[in-house]
Amino acid sequence: AELRLAAEEDHRSVQQTVLVAIEEYLSARETAEILADPEALRGLAEARESEQAGDVTYGVEAARALLADRKRER
Repeated sequence: AELRLAAEEDHRSVQQTVLVAIEEYLSARETAEILADPEALRGLAEARESEQAGDVTYGVEAARALLADRKRER
């Protein structure tokens, strides 16, 4: 009954509401796993610091930099 009411409030089918609930659950579970992993948190902190320092490239520039690095490693 609660599921049907939630679906009607959001103008969705019960199936859509169930799928949204599952996606929200999986997202929360993934977040909890990341927060419980010190290595993942360190990696995120390093990425944030790099981004704030402007040490990040995007798009074509990033692809070219990766290819250049791979060629140098050979």
